[in-house]
Amino acid sequence: MSFADLTEKDLLADEKKVFGRIIDMWSLGTPEDPYSSSTESKVIKYAEKDGLSEEQILGVLKSLEEKGLIHREQVRKKTIIKYRVEAHHIVKELQKTTYVDSRYKFTPPHHSGPGSK
Repeated sequence: MSFADLTEKDLLADEKKVFGRIIDMWSLGTPEDPYSSSTESKVIKYAEKDGLSEEQILGVLKSLEEKGLIHREQVRKKTIIKYRVEAHHIVKELQKTTYVDSRYKFTPPHHSGPGSK
């Protein structure tokens, strides 16, 4: 199954919880630094509020990365969780659910239409 075929319904509950927390963290970023709040350590701390252990969260992050929904990048000794354009439709779906708490809608800084990089 490609990312284009994946939907929010294809994600496990724990994947939805963690991805929802990542989207919340992305929405806290600024246009100048959209990923300022989406460090792996901050996402783990935030997602632990859902009753998941650090090991479970790291496993979910690996799964989300394998599914092509996020990618992790080392930046100045921090692991930043970044958006993938291919995940845009799932981000939009999850923003309509209770898995995303943020009052601010996340709009990726580099997304200007389907297929943009």
